Amino acid sequence: MTIRRSKLWAVAAGLAAAFAITTATIATAASEDKDVFHFGVPYPETGKFAEYGANYSDGIRLAVEEINQKGGISVNGRNVQVEAIFCDTQANSATAAACGRRLSSQNQVPAMLISTSIETFPIMSFNTMAAPPFLIISSSASNKLVQQGNPLVARYWYNTYKYMPGFTKALKDTLPHLGKISIMQSEDEFGKAWADTFSKGWKAAGGDFGEIATYANSSTDFYPQLTALLKDKPDTLAVPGACPQVTPVVKQALELGFKGPFIFQVSCGPEEVSTFVGWDAIEGSVFEGSGWDRKSAKVVSFKDTFKAKFNRETVVISADGYAQAMWLFAAVEKAGNFDSAENIRAAMGAVMDQDWNILDINDLEENGETTAVIHPRLVKSKDEIIDYTDSN
Repeated sequence: MTIRRSKLWAVAAGLAAAFAITTATIATAASEDKDVFHFGVPYPETGKFAEYGANYSDGIRLAVEEINQKGGISVNGRNVQVEAIFCDTQANSATAAACGRRLSSQNQVPAMLISTSIETFPIMSFNTMAAPPFLIISSSASNKLVQQGNPLVARYWYNTYKYMPGFTKALKDTLPHLGKISIMQSEDEFGKAWADTFSKGWKAAGGDFGEIATYANSSTDFYPQLTALLKDKPDTLAVPGACPQVTPVVKQALELGFKGPFIFQVSCGPEEVSTFVGWDAIEGSVFEGSGWDRKSAKVVSFKDTFKAKFNRETVVISADGYAQAMWLFAAVEKAGNFDSAENIRAAMGAVMDQDWNILDINDLEENGETTAVIHPRLVKSKDEIIDYTDSN
């Protein structure tokens, strides 16, 4: 038996991955360099969420390049370049915590940008106690982010607890074909928040609700959960989560004979889903829509710029990474320094009304909460997607 040796090897491999940094990062790790503003990005570079992580981090890279090409940010009268220090979390909470501690203690970053609840909450457990403390700008959709009295957090994303009552009412009022809805929920903070708020909102709106089945983020086989869930004969299956996470669930549901529509969360759009399962599989399905889907000039410009830079179509999580970074840079300029996470956080509310705010997220509150509207989007076909922007 080699169980002990295997466990030790796995721990060592995990720690090695957590502390791996790119060549570009090594060259810029001296946080005391006053001509460069360094910030941390613990994100899933490898593993099941690697595609999601690439989209998110490339949005940040685009923001960094844009700012530096303009000469950097203006900090108290001097031009300062910006640079991200990346760390691979593998979408694992323990590895994320190790990344956070390394970025804080070794790189002394005053701020971190984070894309998922998996990474946010382990790092949030020590950000105010670090020396020095650091700010967290997170895409977590959980209410937990703003309920812990942490003064150094801010949400740049959509809180399910705030938008879900209006969203579920809009679904019931405008899309009666959805019928009985069941949910495939990931076993994490986000999955719980979405399933809890959706089921309550749908029932409150008078909708017929079925069952909830849960699965681990590391799962590749969803047949047991889906088989049990489909026995209840739901008309619609909700699969909240990032596209790379939920499209295997959709594929297996289709293989089991499910023919109804799906409901997808805002981090997963129809163009992205269609690359995995085709457009025919999502006809009649509903997506959470946001400012990203309203074809504003700033959204169109971002999409064109991203495609020119990375030679692929962008997705909403790329815009999230870009806007998180630009929000941070604007707040540093407003604060006039980047030595104090508290000063940066205090400046964030005053700088939101700018073109970088692609997702139209506003009204930063003292607890870190923000406000944004989510509306239903119905996919009738590849060429016809209806946005119910006036019903929410």
